[in-house]
Amino acid sequence: MKKKTASLRMKTLAAGAAVAAALSVGAVSDLPAGKWLQPSAAHAAETVFKQNNAASGFLTGRYDAQAMSPAMFNWSRESRFTSTADGTLKWEKDVPAIPQNGAGAVVDGEGTIFIHSKDGKLTAFNPDGSVKWVTENLGTIYSQSPVLGTNGVIYLASHDKKVYFIEKETGNILTSVPLSGAPSSETAIGSDGTLYVSTLDDYIYAIKPTSASTWTQKWKYKTNGVISSTPVLASNGTLYAGTYNNVFYALNSGTGQVKWSKTTSNAFKGYPVIDKDGTVYAGNQDGNLYAYTSTGAVKWTFPLNGFSSSSLAIDHNGNIYIGSGSGELFSISKTGNMNWSFYTDGPVRTAPLIDAAGNVYFGSDDKHVYAVDADGNEKWRYQTDSNVISSPVLAEDGTLYIGTYNKLLAFGSAK
Repeated sequence: MKKKTASLRMKTLAAGAAVAAALSVGAVSDLPAGKWLQPSAAHAAETVFKQNNAASGFLTGRYDAQAMSPAMFNWSRESRFTSTADGTLKWEKDVPAIPQNGAGAVVDGEGTIFIHSKDGKLTAFNPDGSVKWVTENLGTIYSQSPVLGTNGVIYLASHDKKVYFIEKETGNILTSVPLSGAPSSETAIGSDGTLYVSTLDDYIYAIKPTSASTWTQKWKYKTNGVISSTPVLASNGTLYAGTYNNVFYALNSGTGQVKWSKTTSNAFKGYPVIDKDGTVYAGNQDGNLYAYTSTGAVKWTFPLNGFSSSSLAIDHNGNIYIGSGSGELFSISKTGNMNWSFYTDGPVRTAPLIDAAGNVYFGSDDKHVYAVDADGNEKWRYQTDSNVISSPVLAEDGTLYIGTYNKLLAFGSAK
């Protein structure tokens, strides 16, 4: 049995001094007004996707706010919905995947699920699991998370060294942006519509769509190594990203200039999260979670009992959730104290998801999907056919979607 641990390591953390500094964000122009997609009756006149959820310091990018989950990352991963899933499998579909950094599905305002597979296909599934459309020849080997923009365009960074602009309703390819290398991340969207994507030849690109099918390149920045996660945008316009060469960067998203950087003893893999006070948290392969101030000082570190390649989540109270190579999922307070940890029999590599009731959903290399409550007690688990390698997303009707190496799984309730 997996057991929740008590808060046993409260005093094991190191704190650093804060540094006072401030840098301005470059001014950027706005996109032409995009077509807003019609919400379903259940949430008419509401914004379904709340990127910040009053919990974090993420920039409100130009994502499709009528979607349930328009992006896998670049948000707190605390959903406004409560899952109805009790471990009952609603349906499963063959979706071969080798995702980068926990990439998985996204869900629009009508409940359509979009997922990229390693055979170069982007598939749109209806909520009942039937196929709406398939777009092929989008680059093979690695799979990335698609991203839903306000203008009805899907942005997909593909291993064939392109960012595709794809019409959401039909799957038609509108255009593509050439990259100098294959992407190492999904695409992030800024508040002016600028796209940010990193590549395996050590660049971060800033690309500005000027319409649904045209674009210009604003800048690109050469880092000291491959960016290992999706670039994350803070509310003040700072772009954060870590590399496999042990450096954590803070860039001015308007200009691409470095605001500060920090070097550690090992690589950053998962994407960071940002608290509402501007604190940025990033897990490292050296086995620690780092808390940086917005000016780059180390506030504290937390030992994770093993390497960290997991992306993070943060709730409205500022609690951080992260997986470890030790097989644990940790809940850590904003002051760096452990709330609880939950053990599995394999490394936890993907980002967890928090629902509106405080329940946490995640997968493990032990081939199980887990649900634990806000106190870290197990609610249910489900054994899959292979390692659970993509991060979960939640739809408005409470359905939970998560992927393995072979399948996309949809979980609901037996009631």
